[in-house]
Amino acid sequence: MIRNTRLVLILAIVVFSMMVATAVYLFARLYPPEILVPFQSTDPDLARAIWIFGSAPSFLYTLALGLLIGACTPNITRARVHCLTWTGLALCLELSQIPNIAEPISSWLYNFSSQSIRAFIGPYWSRGIFDPLDLLATLIGGFTALILLDHLLKESTDANIS
Repeated sequence: MIRNTRLVLILAIVVFSMMVATAVYLFARLYPPEILVPFQSTDPDLARAIWIFGSAPSFLYTLALGLLIGACTPNITRARVHCLTWTGLALCLELSQIPNIAEPISSWLYNFSSQSIRAFIGPYWSRGIFDPLDLLATLIGGFTALILLDHLLKESTDANIS
């Protein structure tokens, strides 16, 4: 019963984080992911508050996916490995927006993928802007997920032993 309660807590954090990150893209970003463009309603005042919303999606998405991926594993050791793996992949995605890396990726996508794939994921590299603060936010999000997983999953394992 305790493990289920803790998993529900993890899922609640995941859903909340994803909703807040999506709201930031919808209301405070000029260029949201392509899938959100039809729903975008950018508020000029929120878009100018970069110090609040600038790297929030990087933190929130890494936190949410690190928790979700880690919670789907059978034990705490695998949860840690999966969470750290996701954090590493998220860091690679952030680094791939460096112009010297993003330009070849965009060219490759244009030459070797279908129009629908280019339209869906191409803007990440063609319009994405590398920001070192996004790297920091991604690291913090990943380590926050790791700490939460460690705390929640370890406690639920200890409670099941007693």
